[in-house]
Amino acid sequence: MRLLCIGLCVLLFSGCSSGKGQNEKVVAQVNKYKMTIGDLVYEFKNAPYDETALLKTEKGRREYLDGIIEKEVLLQEAQRLGIDRERDFMKSIENYWEQALLRILLERKSKEISGLIHVYDNEIEKYYKDSGENQPFSRVKNEIRDTIKQKKETEAMDAWMSDLKKRSYIKIDNKAAGEMLLNAIEDKKER
Repeated sequence: MRLLCIGLCVLLFSGCSSGKGQNEKVVAQVNKYKMTIGDLVYEFKNAPYDETALLKTEKGRREYLDGIIEKEVLLQEAQRLGIDRERDFMKSIENYWEQALLRILLERKSKEISGLIHVYDNEIEKYYKDSGENQPFSRVKNEIRDTIKQKKETEAMDAWMSDLKKRSYIKIDNKAAGEMLLNAIEDKKER
């Protein structure tokens, strides 16, 4: 096991992410699952900082790799028990998937909008005059620029969302929704 750990770490730190064939090389196997260099690199790139600090020592590298192996053993046991097919698990995955999808969409749109937004000096000067700010203009100019940019980005995101809603078919049964929400509130109070 010690040689495997050392070998995996050497591969991990030797730039193994270059070359697709190298990424497919199997470095460990847990039952039928074959861990490739690419899998190991992915684990390393997504590891919390405190775990990556472990990789500086041989003992830490062994612990890190043992943790990856243990995780795979536990995942396989959960699958064997059918937990991955249970309704609660599926709902949990669905919620995570939705949140991840929304986060990525909003980050991309925000980045796109941010790149299109410009704040002009005359806008900054007008904001400064209208605000009645007491500090010197040169001291608050960048803060004002950021405030105006943020406001414009928010307005652009709101306009984009409004446009998406206008282009969508939306039908709401307010009575049914209202009753359901009232029932949910009552259920929550009883808990």
